[in-house]
Amino acid sequence: MGHMKKFSAAAAAVFAAFLLCSCTLSPLFTAKTYSEMYFGAPVTVQFDTRRLSKAAYEEIFNGAERIAANIHALTDPENPDSDVAKFNALSAGESVTIDDVTADILQTALEWGEKTNGYFNVLIAPVTRLWGFSYDLWDNDDYTFAPPTQAEIDAVLPLLSLENITLDGNLLTKNNFDEVTLDEVTLDLGGIAKGYAAGKIREYLREQGVIYGLVSLGSSSMELLKFSESEPWNLGVIHPRGTASTPPLLDIPAEDKAVSTSGDYERYYEYGGKRYSHLLDPFTGRPIDDGTMSVAVIGEDSAACDALSTALCAMGWEKAIAFAKTLKGEYDVYIAYEAEGAYRLYANVPASSFRVTDENFLVETE
Repeated sequence: MGHMKKFSAAAAAVFAAFLLCSCTLSPLFTAKTYSEMYFGAPVTVQFDTRRLSKAAYEEIFNGAERIAANIHALTDPENPDSDVAKFNALSAGESVTIDDVTADILQTALEWGEKTNGYFNVLIAPVTRLWGFSYDLWDNDDYTFAPPTQAEIDAVLPLLSLENITLDGNLLTKNNFDEVTLDEVTLDLGGIAKGYAAGKIREYLREQGVIYGLVSLGSSSMELLKFSESEPWNLGVIHPRGTASTPPLLDIPAEDKAVSTSGDYERYYEYGGKRYSHLLDPFTGRPIDDGTMSVAVIGEDSAACDALSTALCAMGWEKAIAFAKTLKGEYDVYIAYEAEGAYRLYANVPASSFRVTDENFLVETE
């Protein structure tokens, strides 16, 4: 029997935004990381408070947290009162009325499922659990990982078909087909809810007159406002094979953009000398193992960036590169992978728009 080890990257290391300007006209940033965890991650909001009283900026912080708390409460599968948990408890053929917010998230998720040819899949939960990455197993110190058998994988794959659910306005139905029992169809919005929440918090900050700041949800989903009038944020993207002290693999200037990353370094088991990542292919029901290490996506829509970073990882680097070419000009995509014994990086942007810090990476750009 192989020996099992569990690994989890520090969430705050996935992304880092560094201040560039030290001039006297720079914004005066105040940051707050909330005591509660949302979406399994710490949430940090930071913005310019030069012209605000303490009472005024504390109320903005409180308003941002209310947004995160509400979306989390609606989508948390561990909360029996959430829309997601209520759907998961249904038998095939039954329906539940969901909140407008949940319906909006799910509709967006289904659209990106179609756009990515099924690689973004909100019904992946049965496979996630089978591989030990569901929250109840991952957080259980008594759980011992072992790869599932092919028969076990084949048994749950029918549950992943997006035809198993129907969303009609706010009515969500777990469909019933005579040829297969679908009671165990399970919804998981974790691959998009963080980005959706980050986007809603950015909208709220702008409504409050905030120009300079950022929103970070576990640092794998971020919304960048402006840094200053003359300088952008400098975004550092984690090295997928580095340690806590390794410099970021990429330095990317960015502002007024959403950012999301996914990578095989975030959560994985080692068993029998092999790494099993939490990034799962919804068609094979297996962790990606083609050499794909990480994907970063930058664009206008944070929910879309979340969905894309997950889907591109699940595709594997060859399909992901081909798909990223179709996104050029709309979403900036950075794919780190290993092939032919070398570390490689593909980006669908010009080489002049970012910096790679590790000279061992072979870089291909558009």
